[in-house]
Amino acid sequence: MPFLALIPWLGGGSSPTLTVPRLPDELARPVIDGALDDDAWKAATVIDDLRQSEPVPGAPASEHTLVRLCYDAETFYVALECFDREPQLIRDTQMKRDANLDPDDRVELLFDTFCDRRNAFWFQIGPAGSLGDALVAKNGGSFNKQWNGIWYGEARITDAGWQAELAIPMATLNFDPTGTRWGFNLRRHIRRRSEEARWAATDPNQEFFWVSEAGTLEGLGGLRQGLGLDVTPFVGASYVHADDDSDLLGDGGVDLFYRLAPNTKLALSLHTDFAETEVDERVVNLTRFPLFFPEKRDFFLEDSGVFHFGPSNGFGSSSDVIPFFSRRIGIDANGAEVPLFGAAKLTGQTDGWSFGVLDAATEASAGVDEQNLFVGRVSKNVLANSDVGLVWTSGDPSGESGANTVGMDANWRTHDFLGDDALRVSSYWLASDDSAHDAANAYHLGASYPQDELQLDASATVIEDGFDPALGFVPRTGVKKYTGAGFFTPRLHSWIRQLEIGARATLFTDGANATESVAFDVRPLGVELESGDEASLRVLHFREVLDADFDIQDDVTIPEGGYTFERAGVVVETSDKREVDVATSFFAGDFYDGSREDFDVELGWRPSRYGTFGLGYERNRVSLPGGDFTVHVGRVRANWQFTPWIAWSNFVQYDNESDELGLNSRLWWIFEPGSELFFVVNQGWDADPDWRFAPRTTQVAFKVGYTLRF
Repeated sequence: MPFLALIPWLGGGSSPTLTVPRLPDELARPVIDGALDDDAWKAATVIDDLRQSEPVPGAPASEHTLVRLCYDAETFYVALECFDREPQLIRDTQMKRDANLDPDDRVELLFDTFCDRRNAFWFQIGPAGSLGDALVAKNGGSFNKQWNGIWYGEARITDAGWQAELAIPMATLNFDPTGTRWGFNLRRHIRRRSEEARWAATDPNQEFFWVSEAGTLEGLGGLRQGLGLDVTPFVGASYVHADDDSDLLGDGGVDLFYRLAPNTKLALSLHTDFAETEVDERVVNLTRFPLFFPEKRDFFLEDSGVFHFGPSNGFGSSSDVIPFFSRRIGIDANGAEVPLFGAAKLTGQTDGWSFGVLDAATEASAGVDEQNLFVGRVSKNVLANSDVGLVWTSGDPSGESGANTVGMDANWRTHDFLGDDALRVSSYWLASDDSAHDAANAYHLGASYPQDELQLDASATVIEDGFDPALGFVPRTGVKKYTGAGFFTPRLHSWIRQLEIGARATLFTDGANATESVAFDVRPLGVELESGDEASLRVLHFREVLDADFDIQDDVTIPEGGYTFERAGVVVETSDKREVDVATSFFAGDFYDGSREDFDVELGWRPSRYGTFGLGYERNRVSLPGGDFTVHVGRVRANWQFTPWIAWSNFVQYDNESDELGLNSRLWWIFEPGSELFFVVNQGWDADPDWRFAPRTTQVAFKVGYTLRF
C-alpha cells in the first residue's frame, strides 16, 4: 500500500527575490521585434548577475547577460541582452518552432505562476528566433514539450552578441488571481563552451527543472485573462489511395478552450482530427514484450502533466506500469487511427490540489463498436515538495470488455537530506478489474538519491498476473521486479569534465519468486570531455528463463529453457555544438544460445539556420541454432526552416522486416501564434530483394485552423 513518510525535512532554502514593476498605463508597450529600443524597457527591473552551474559552479558567467522584466494587466514582457565578445561564434542553427535547441545558444525561462514550487511554464528562445515552450509538472518529473502556448518572441544577432524580446499573454498562463508572487528562474547556454549560467539554483546538484529551487518574482497583481475563451475551428481534406481503392474526404471540427476560472480550464474537441501528427520512428524489437511509443497528439498532451502518476523524479520513472496512456484512445493495437467523435477535458489547480478529468467518445471502427473512455486524476501537495493522489480509468478501447482501473500514489521529495542533498521516495498501488480477468493489483516502492557526483536508486515493483489497465500500458505482468543502481560521476575540472563509473542491476521473478530475467549493465568507464564529446564502455550480463518457445523472427525460434549470456560494447557521441555530430554504438557477444552484433550510427548536419539534416542506420545481426537473420533500419531526415514560422520537414524510413520504404513530408506554417496550416504527405512503397519499389499507400492531408481568443 502507498504511504507518505512523515519526515521532518521539509525542503526549501534561500533563493533570490526580485520585485517586477507594472508598466504605467500611459507608457507604450514594447514592440516585439528584437530591437530593445522601446521606452518600456527603461521602466523594467533588471537581472544582471548570472552564475555558472556548468562548468565551474558558482563562478560568474563568461559573458554578461542583462534580463529585463515588466508586465501589465494582460501581458508579461521579457527582454534579453546576451553579450558576446565573439558574436561570430554564436551557435544559431535552429529557427523552427519547438526545435531541439541543444546545439545552439539559448535562454530558457521558468514561470511558477502558482508559486507552488512544483509546476511551471517553460519558455525558450534562440538567437535564430526559434521559440519553444513546455509544461513542467511534479517538480520537473513531467516535461510536456508538445504543449504550444500562444506567445510572441523575436531575436537577432548584433555586433555585441544576441538579443531577444518576449511577450507572454496572461491568457496563455494559469495563475492564482489573488497571488502576488511567482516562482521564476532562467538560464543561458553558451554552446561553444558547453556553459550554463542561471539566476537561481546554480548548484549542479540542483536540476534547472526543479521548480522548488527557483527564485521569486514579487509585486504582481491586477492580472486579467479576458473572457478566457479560445476557439479554434479547423477544416481539412485528405486523399487516401491503397489497394487500388481511393477516397477523397473532407472534414471539419472545432477545439475550444475555456477558462472557467484563472486556474481551471475546460477543453472540448469535436470531430477530433490528428492528420498533422508526425509518424513514429521505427524500432527493432528483439524482446518478448511490446515497445513503448510516446504520445504526439496535441489535444492529449495539453495539460498532460496533471494526469502523471507514480515516480516523477530520479531513476524511478519508467514505463513498467502506466495506468493511463493516452495513445490507447484513437489508435488501435496495430497503430491505425480510430475515429474520434469528440473529447472533453477539465483540468485545474487550486489550494494545493490539481485535478484532471478526460472523457472521449470513439466512433465504430474495424469491427469495434463506439466506445466511451474516461480517466480522472486528483493529487494534493503536501509538505514542501511532496504529493499524494488518486487515479481512475474506465472503458476499454478494444470493446472486448468493460474495464476499470483505480489507484493511489505518494511521492515524497526533499532537498534537505543530509544537509542540502536531494532524496526521492515514491510508492503506488493500482488495481484493475474487467470481465476477462479477475481483479489484480500492481504496487511499487522506490527511492533515489540524485546528486551531481553520486546517483543511487533502488526499487521494487509487483505486477500480479491478470493486471490489465485497458487504458494504460503494462508490457509485462505476473512478475516481481527489483532494481538497484549506483553511479559515481566525479568532476575533474580539466579537459575531462566528468567521469561515470557504475552499474545497474534488474531482476524479474514470477509470483513464486522463480527467476525469469536478470540484467547487469556495468559501466567501467564513461568520460565527458570539456568539449562536450562523450564515450563509455559497457559490459552486459543476462539471464533469461523462457517458459515457452520464443519466436524471435519468422521461422526462427528460441526453445524454452534457461539461457545465460554476456555482451560488451562502446558508445561514442561527439558534441552537437559542431556543424556535424555523430553518435554511434557497437555491441557484440552471446545472445541466448547464439550470438548477436548490434551497430547503430546517427549523423547530424546543421550547415545553417535554414536547413538541418540527419542520417541514421541500425543493424542487428543475430546467429542462432534455429536460424540466422539480420535486421536493417535506415532513417533520413531533411528539414528546411524558411522563417521561424514556416518549416518543411521530411522523414524517410526503411526496414527489411516490413520491406517498406516510408516518407512523411510535413509543411507547417504558423501564420499567427495559435493559427496554423499543415500540408502532409505520407507515402509508402513495397521493396523487393532487388530494391525495386512499388507504391503501397498514399495519403495526402491538408488542415488549417485559426484561433479566436476572447
